[in-house]
This record gives sequence, C-alpha cells and structure tokens, in this order.
Amino acid sequence: MDELKKLVFGIRGVDEITGTLKSPSTILLAGTAGVGKTSFCLQMLSNAVKNGEKTLYIPFTTESPEKLNMYFSTMKFFDSRVTIHPINRSMSEKDPLSTLIDIGNVVGSSKPDRIVIDPVTPLGFGFIEPEKRRFFYTLDSMIQEWKALVVLTGEMLKEELHESVISHLVDGIIYLSREDRGLRAGNFLEVLKLRGIDPQKNTENIYRKYRYRMNTEGFSMISYSQEKETITNLSEKVSSGIPALDKLLYGGLFSDSSTLVTGKPGTGKTTLGMQFILNGLDQKEPCIIVNFEGLQNSLFHEARRHGWEIEKYIENGLLKVISADPQSMWPEEHETLIKEYAREMNARRLFFDDIFNLEIMLPDQLQLRGYLYSLLRYLKAQNVTSVFTIPRSSSSITENTRIDAEFLMDNIIILRNSEGGRRYMCVSKSKGTQHMPNPLEYAITERGIKLRSDTLV
Repeated sequence: MDELKKLVFGIRGVDEITGTLKSPSTILLAGTAGVGKTSFCLQMLSNAVKNGEKTLYIPFTTESPEKLNMYFSTMKFFDSRVTIHPINRSMSEKDPLSTLIDIGNVVGSSKPDRIVIDPVTPLGFGFIEPEKRRFFYTLDSMIQEWKALVVLTGEMLKEELHESVISHLVDGIIYLSREDRGLRAGNFLEVLKLRGIDPQKNTENIYRKYRYRMNTEGFSMISYSQEKETITNLSEKVSSGIPALDKLLYGGLFSDSSTLVTGKPGTGKTTLGMQFILNGLDQKEPCIIVNFEGLQNSLFHEARRHGWEIEKYIENGLLKVISADPQSMWPEEHETLIKEYAREMNARRLFFDDIFNLEIMLPDQLQLRGYLYSLLRYLKAQNVTSVFTIPRSSSSITENTRIDAEFLMDNIIILRNSEGGRRYMCVSKSKGTQHMPNPLEYAITERGIKLRSDTLV
C-alpha cells in the first residue's frame, strides 16, 4: 500500500485551521458564486508549483483560453507554470461521459500531484437522480486511481450539501459564504468535514466560522492565530509617562501588562493614555494608538493643546494610528489590523481609546469578551504594554457597559472628580506588584496630568 503524503494548502491562515492534508484525498470547496473558490484553488496550485509539484487546473467555462489567461494575469499570486486544461461548460452538460474520458486522458498523460476541477457541479446536470449518483460514483473511482490531492469546487448553498452525492464521496468539505450585516459585508470559511485531521484540531476548528479576505494579492484568513501562553515579565517595568503615578506603582507598569483607565468624561483618561504613548515615543519605541472614526481629530486636538507634536512620529513611522468606523468594520478585521501593525512594526506600546465603542462593533457580549481576551493575549505574547480607556458613570467600573474589562486587565486606574473642582486618581488593582491604593489629587495642566505628592486618605 502506498504511503499517504502530507500536504498543506499553502494559504496563510487556512493551513493553521486544517492542519496537514493527506494525499491522495478529495476535498469539496463549496459556495455560491463570487466567494473566492477559484482564487483559493489557483493560489493553492501556484504555491504547489513553486514547491516543485505538478499541478492541473480544469475549469468548466464558456470563456476562451485567451480571456482566461488575461483574467489570471491580474492575480499577483498566480504562477503561469500551472497547467490549465479548459473544458467547454455547455458541451460538458450535453455529453458528460465524453468529458470524463477527456479529463481521464489529460490526468493520465500529465500525472499531476494536485488537481482542481472547477466547478464539478455542471457534470451530470441533465441526469435524473439515480443516474447522477452512478455518474459521480464513476468519477470517484477515477479520482481514486489518480493518487493525487483533488479539489472539486461546487456552486451550491450550504443546505444543498447534505442532499448532494458529492458530499458523501469526498474526504473533506470546506464551505465559503458571504454575509451582510447592516453596513458590513464579509466572507466566511467553515470546515464542515475533514477526514484524517488531528483530533484536537477537529474539536477546535470544525463548524467554526472564520473571516477571510480576497483580492488580487490572494486569499488570506483574518484573525486566525494561536498565541503561545506567556509569563508576565515581573522584573522589567516601563514608565506610565507620569512620574508620580510610577511611584504609586512602585516603578511603573510591568512590560507586556494591560491597564484599564476609567472615569467620567473630562477626567483626563485620554490625556493619561497620550502621556503613556509620548513617553514611549521619546525613547524611540514603536507605538500604536487605536480609536474610532470621528474621534481622531479630537485626539490630535488633545495633543496640540498640551504641546505634543505627534504628527512627526506618524510621518517617521514610529507611531501608527488606527481609526475605524465601528458600524462598518468587522471585528475580526479590526483585531487583525491591530495585530498586524503590532507584529510588523515590533510595537512596544499600545493605547486604545476607548473600548466602549466596541459595543457598537460587537453587540454580542460573549463575542465582545472574546475579542478583548484574544487581543490582550496577543499583545502580551508580543511583549506590548497596553493602556485602555472606558467611561464610568457609577460606582462600578463597567456597570453602564457589557464589557467585563476589569476582570481581563492587569491594572486598573480610576479617575474621578469631586466637589470643588478637585480630581483624584486611585490605583485599585495592580497585578503582580505592590501599589498605593489611597487616592491622590491630580490636575490637568498645559503639559498633561500632574499629581500632588501627598496621599489623600
């Protein structure tokens, strides 16, 4: 018996979801028109060619070979060494048996390692159901003899998969779909079936939906990463940008820790976060600021009011500002954008102002908590020290929100106003270190937040 080969799709994010594939095997890539089935397959074949594999792409089409080549040339990932054998779609529907013979001949002569039939659904189109089943059993017997990784694409809805004989013959089913939610439109990938997949991956990944994007650059998953657990560095600390606050924290914030700053409007939450970022920029540390569309101008205004010239750091690439519309951007895309910036620029600090707006992007409480957990875990794994702000209108930090942020953060700083125009700051939580819990009076000056040196009991 021939030994099974271990292969991958060669597509970023997809391989982490599916793990290694066994060859020979047959995969059904299903979905409606326009969801990226062809792009997925051509990218897989192009990556395989680069690794020295023989590939064969069999499209059922009404287009001429010249027009196909012109279309494929717009895809930056496409490798022209992929062998293409187009079959006239209308002829295949009229004479499917001759089409099978044609496919068998071209496969027999080229003996490819990977084969794509795109799409397979026109075959047997005119048959009644019993004849269609016999036809696809014949095709399956041919595929078994090819000893290759075969991907069949199918133009079908998800509910049609259970009734299709093809789904019962293949070793794996991947379903691509498009969903519209309000102002958002996104593409999703689901692994519905995959024989031979690692049992742990089967439990983690089957029937979950994963966001993906596709363009001329290729097909790629959005926000699929499994960060390794890390242990907080309990020796290295970074400055908050406010010397007196560093004293409250016995030397500053732990590197890779997360801090939640909460308070009513006007208490200086954004000012504190900006001082934290400016302190890093002054030390040539790459930094990221995350806020939401409509708030970026107020952020720059706040900086100018205190004489902080953050534009120069944006121009020299030391600072990235991510400003998103929470109504139109998908949360997975937003999370991935933050992670990509953090990785690419080797960011050391991040300021997120403010996470209350995440409720617009993520109305589901469990998804909201999962978003924050995933982001915080990634930042910790990348050794990024982070500060987040959230409004507070009662004695409870997040009573007016659905975000359980205080349970996820390492540190909590509370800012509050009192009668007479005085302001007080209190460190209510500091994971892994001592801190002074008593409130200190502070003022918002032209140069930022300044604390009084005496403790107010």
